[in-house]
Amino acid sequence: MSSEVAKPPKEAFTPKYEIATGLHKGRKLEKFVTKRIRPTRRTQKKSKRVKFVRDLVRELVGFMPYERRAMELMKVGRDKRAFKYVKARLGSHQRAKKKRDELQAAILAQRKAHK
Repeated sequence: MSSEVAKPPKEAFTPKYEIATGLHKGRKLEKFVTKRIRPTRRTQKKSKRVKFVRDLVRELVGFMPYERRAMELMKVGRDKRAFKYVKARLGSHQRAKKKRDELQAAILAQRKAHK
């Protein structure tokens, strides 16, 4: 038997007093409860099938021209320039960082396979 006691369901937030003070002064607020996680919020998790398909496509098609150029810049040692180049193509700092890491991993894999 567990020693946990069942908690009563949460009620909507009600202010103690009708005085407009504090952080949300002048507004009676309720806690926002999300119904479910949207698909856009779980982009970090890839299913096995998605990973397999993307790996297969990468193997068959190879890298895009801008990715190849960025890889060449990285091989020469111009990492910052490659990052700026990729950022201009993808449009955001986070995407550029992710792409840079992905391309660096690809370069390392190529070097390993070549040896």
